Amino acid sequence: MAEEQKQQQQQQVIVGTMQYRVTMGETDAYGVMYYANYFHLFERGRTELFRALGIEYRQVLQQRQILMPVVETACRYMAPIVYDDLITIETAITNIESRGIRFDYRIIRDEAVLAVGFTQHIFIDPQGRPVSFGKEVLEQLKAKGLIQEQPQETKPPESEEEVQEKLKKFVIDKIQNPEQNN
Repeated sequence: MAEEQKQQQQQQVIVGTMQYRVTMGETDAYGVMYYANYFHLFERGRTELFRALGIEYRQVLQQRQILMPVVETACRYMAPIVYDDLITIETAITNIESRGIRFDYRIIRDEAVLAVGFTQHIFIDPQGRPVSFGKEVLEQLKAKGLIQEQPQETKPPESEEEVQEKLKKFVIDKIQNPEQNN
């Protein structure tokens, strides 16, 4: 039963994109973006994705007293980002559970994937206790028509490579067919 509920929580992937120009202050002496700044790009991406979905961090943090600390993160660097690059940050909500949410990211310049990564967050109150907020996020997204319940078939879990390939195909399709995004 718990496994069925977990599978039902695996919703459609929601993707947002934003462009960003790299500043000198984000680079090292060689003009290459400092590795830790990629995580700042991830934060910009998820903040703007939430804003585009009508969920603002300020509202969640101040009014609802819900925090979303990062509990796990990773970034795979594939090519350097340099000063004055105009990059695209793709952010996808790939999993929402009652007490957590996962975002996956791709950073792109002119069709070239420069980095991929993810952040896993939990929902907590100001005292650091876990709270259930994922269902509310799901309901908000459903109410806006952004996701729909899909019956899930029971099948073996996919490998990380299969999941990454599906995410890549989904993001590419969303970018190539923006009129279907609405």
